[in-house]
Amino acid sequence: MKSVVNYFNLIGEFTNPATFIWGAILTGLLAFIVALVLVILLRKHILIDRSHKVLRFIAYTYFILLPLLAGFFGFKWGFFNSVRKDIKTHAGVYAKHVPSVFDEQANSAVQSLFASKEGDASSITGMTSNQLIDTVGVLVYNVYGKTLEQRAALDGVQGKLAAFMLRTTKGAGVAFLIRKYITKLLTEKLGLHEEVSNELMQKEIASIINGGLFVNIALIQVDHFLKGLQKGVLITFLLIFAIPCIEIGVAHYLHRKRIKAVPQPVTV
Repeated sequence: MKSVVNYFNLIGEFTNPATFIWGAILTGLLAFIVALVLVILLRKHILIDRSHKVLRFIAYTYFILLPLLAGFFGFKWGFFNSVRKDIKTHAGVYAKHVPSVFDEQANSAVQSLFASKEGDASSITGMTSNQLIDTVGVLVYNVYGKTLEQRAALDGVQGKLAAFMLRTTKGAGVAFLIRKYITKLLTEKLGLHEEVSNELMQKEIASIINGGLFVNIALIQVDHFLKGLQKGVLITFLLIFAIPCIEIGVAHYLHRKRIKAVPQPVTV
């Protein structure tokens, strides 16, 4: 629940949090109702005869605990799902808080890549279009990470956002996703024509960077991160839910075993 509060406070700096809180409440309420209906319908299976009073008492608590458990995890899952939807719907609002320093530093890095020192060839000389796009993709990704580190040290909303984004870039899956997106975008926009001049290539890359590249990267990154949180909530719920399911299964097994152990009357 602490993670929900932390993300609620962060996102509340950019948009009205009432929408995704309401979505979380509806999801949690729906999960609670579904779980409650299921335990009522399956009450005969849940209340199978047990050998100990403590186990019978635990069986009765399932009628309260399981719906509450489903409601709690449904609320968390719904919260992250509502945040994902809100970010996609109000992408422009979040984009305004992405500082231009990302574009400036990326453009500077790309220019240095294409630039050649006096008497020396450019560092991209001899590269194919595929190699160039891969190189630029890695370069842009590295600039993104370094710029986040710089911004994370600042105070205020942008510093908090940069710190959050920096934490979510540490995973290998997110890093691969970002690099893949950058490479795909560059490939689609630039094409793979070997006859394209370096000057035109440089202008096209600058146009892509200035056209909201880092905003799109941030949105993809956050969506991937929140999707991972949703998956974590679901897995945790299923693992906890498995405990009463196993106990009920064992109770059924022991009940059938006791019935078989009782001598059957002999009919003449």
